[in-house]
Amino acid sequence: MKRLVSYSPLRVSFLGGGTDISPFLEQHGSRVFNTTIDHGVQVIYTPDSYPLEVSSRDFLKTVIMGNEHGKNFQNKILDLLSDYGIKSGKIYINGEVPPGSGLASSSAMVTALMRIILEIRNEYEDPMQLARISYEKERNFFGITLGIQDPYAISLGGFKYMESDGSKINVKKYERNEFLESIGDGMLICYTGGTRESSEVLKNQVEKSSQNDSGTIEKLQKISDLTAKLVKSVQEKDYSTFTELINEGWNVKKTLSEKVTSSAVNNIITTALKNGADCARLLGGGNQGFVLAIGKPDRLWEMQRSLMGLSDFVVRVKPTTRGTFITNEEQ
Repeated sequence: MKRLVSYSPLRVSFLGGGTDISPFLEQHGSRVFNTTIDHGVQVIYTPDSYPLEVSSRDFLKTVIMGNEHGKNFQNKILDLLSDYGIKSGKIYINGEVPPGSGLASSSAMVTALMRIILEIRNEYEDPMQLARISYEKERNFFGITLGIQDPYAISLGGFKYMESDGSKINVKKYERNEFLESIGDGMLICYTGGTRESSEVLKNQVEKSSQNDSGTIEKLQKISDLTAKLVKSVQEKDYSTFTELINEGWNVKKTLSEKVTSSAVNNIITTALKNGADCARLLGGGNQGFVLAIGKPDRLWEMQRSLMGLSDFVVRVKPTTRGTFITNEEQ
């Protein structure tokens, strides 16, 4: 068997994140608008005759089948591969950003891993199948609280508007045009200096939604409504409305829980808006991770330079059109 290399891009959610998480998802439906970017997670499978080994640069840890202890994330990867009959060889995981940083890195890892599993078993059909299986595994096997948008965004790639009620998902993928190119030419992400487990941050929202908390439901519905308006602004190529809605959505999202934002996040967002950004928001569940800032392309360097005084990792990013893919390499 040849060496397999699978790559999943990370995703940026412009608006709608949170509406795609149970139980709000099933009770009220979700709307999200996102894109994949030119950073991602690589998973490499090298066949050999020894017990299965899983190594991760992100966790600086190696586990080997038959010698594992506990039920950490890497050991669960061993269990998953074993369930699919893969018990020898080497798996190496390499992410371009820290785990738990708001860019759906766990979904990128799971989709890349499942793409390899399906390739080995000759069961791969299409990106929708990959997303469906990856969502089920990440949620039910790994026990991660996640939005349904993540594996679909990553498997499919590109700019997408998604609607879902939990039982089905409708995806409208946008072809690249001058308007979307201009958005992509003015994007950067700024690391807040820490990561968090999205599942932990999102538990408060899940609990409140489960209790049918009227305030939480009302705020999530507001975010959903704003997402519909955002999609209209994309169709009308209305940049000012697009960026205003992202700011408005963030202002609503940060009231969902006191854990959603922090003084460091607020400082980064305020600095970005004062130095060329037309919108800025924290990505993911909240509190720490990456802030997304978008401005006109001719202000991009000004934005980046101003934020480098607050963070050691401020990078320009570009949207991508390609989702999870795999290559075969001769050993």
